[in-house]
Amino acid sequence: MTNLVIQVSKYLIIILMALYTFQSYTVFHKKDDESREYLFLRQNMLMFFMHFVAFMVLFLEMSEPAILLFYGAQVIYLAAMLVLFRNLYPLASRLLINNMCMLICIGFIMITRLSYEQSLKQFKIAVFATIVALLVPVIIRKLRFITKMYWLYALVGIGLLALVAIAARSTYGAKLSFTVGGISIQPSEFVKIIYVFAIAGLLSHARDFKRIAVATVLAALHVLILVVSKDLGSALIFFITYLVVLFVSTKNPFYVLAGLLAGSGAAVGAYFLFNHIRVRVQAWQDPFRDYQGGGYQICQSLFAISAGGWFGTGLCQGSPDAIPFVEQDFMFSAIAEELGSIFGICLILVCMSCFIMFVNISMQLTNRFYRLVAVGLGTTYAVQVFLTIGGGIKLIPMTGVTLPLVSYGGSSMLSTLIMFSIVQGLYMLQRDEEVKAEQKRILQKQQEYERQMGGYPYSAGSSYNQQGYSRNDGAYGSDPYGSDAYGSDAYGSGPYGKDDYGRDAYGNDGYGRNDGSYDRYGYGGDGYDGAQDAYDPYGENGYSRRYPAGSGEYEDQAPQYGGSRYEYEDQAPQYDGSRYEYYQDDDGFDPGWDDSYR
Repeated sequence: MTNLVIQVSKYLIIILMALYTFQSYTVFHKKDDESREYLFLRQNMLMFFMHFVAFMVLFLEMSEPAILLFYGAQVIYLAAMLVLFRNLYPLASRLLINNMCMLICIGFIMITRLSYEQSLKQFKIAVFATIVALLVPVIIRKLRFITKMYWLYALVGIGLLALVAIAARSTYGAKLSFTVGGISIQPSEFVKIIYVFAIAGLLSHARDFKRIAVATVLAALHVLILVVSKDLGSALIFFITYLVVLFVSTKNPFYVLAGLLAGSGAAVGAYFLFNHIRVRVQAWQDPFRDYQGGGYQICQSLFAISAGGWFGTGLCQGSPDAIPFVEQDFMFSAIAEELGSIFGICLILVCMSCFIMFVNISMQLTNRFYRLVAVGLGTTYAVQVFLTIGGGIKLIPMTGVTLPLVSYGGSSMLSTLIMFSIVQGLYMLQRDEEVKAEQKRILQKQQEYERQMGGYPYSAGSSYNQQGYSRNDGAYGSDPYGSDAYGSDAYGSGPYGKDDYGRDAYGNDGYGRNDGSYDRYGYGGDGYDGAQDAYDPYGENGYSRRYPAGSGEYEDQAPQYGGSRYEYEDQAPQYDGSRYEYYQDDDGFDPGWDDSYR
């Protein structure tokens, strides 16, 4: 029975992941907020269902009751994360939040499968990192001066990297991290954030070649220190990020071409200068030549991906732990082995969706500095994903970087969540500035009209009459185009006459003000002629009960033409040679043409 559940679950997990990934892209075609909101809720349901199926399998395989408690804690954490981001920051990108939670969810599943102890540590780090991430947008929106301290960021970044190169412990030939109080900290994960702020600040003010040269020198210092530390992966991330931000800032492809040539030359030089880099390149070229040495990791990674095939072996059915440092550097290979290549492709597409949202948000930012920061952080994320997956499938030499939000690593988890939150904060800051600018524009326009016309545009005393398009009640007036339909007396006392389209033309107040719509006797409570019973229809005695049959005219309630305008005389229209009159037949008053009409 357990084997049947495991076999069914691996297909179900793939289906759920494929549906989630599909909706990550169809959301861009949704036109209204309601459809998008419904899609985001479906994504959340798919994520929680996939999480449940995976942990059901883990519980059946491990037979540890603690797995159930751990599963419940993760559900609470993911639900709280969704609710808090949605309610604290309603302007934030929901797709970016959903993708962030999905990647964390996949990481929880795989790390728990590989090592329950490490998964507990990762969960604690994720909770702490989420709390920090929730504060980042507030800091970005409130402390705006931090966006202007790019010189300080450059100096701090260079100082931290230099400290790592001098005093950090060496791990397989590379100096990456410190250990403080039993906690390993990798400074380069956080330096890459302030590095983006530094180059964005320098290039956002670049108006000549001198400024660009200064930014290039500072970026080169970061990269060179990382190369000396033999942290090849981080050096590539910093280098490519700078080239992308440089191109977005200057729109000059010559700078990018020159940077690529310089980077290629530096890579060739590093190959001959550093044995650590040379070993990795040789292992990439032919990993089976040194199977027991430098090529062992890559060979095991390729074996794992091949064993998984399209649909995977199923959770806990493969041997991903045969790959050294699988939970950090080769997490994608473990996913491809047990969850299948289809699941792995969907994972890549979700990561691409995150990058697309980074770029989409950056395109909406009008502030030049904000735009460059969003582009830089998005590029940093995308390059890190590419280096991790590319190294695992032997597309490029292995660089030793983690898969963001999925691989085990506290520094990586914290820095990536901060990156996502910074972009969200910049996006919300842009929305705040747009709202304030619009309010300022409206206020200025209002003040200008009040000076010129003695009131707000379309208000009392302006060109749209006394109460039409007023600001008293609603957008266009109180009823709804002014208190009396098109104004107090329709178009005023001008060409259409005081009572033509106004008070007594189509009802007591325009089209009838009692119900504002179709009443049981016609077109509103006061109908067409302002009488109490209105359009009766045709009434007992013609057009209204109020006027008795046989009178031949409106006795008390009709305007009479006086040569230039309608005036209230005896309130009855009579033909004077220029217009038609009302005459009476046997059934009451009916409008008709006089025989003498000309």
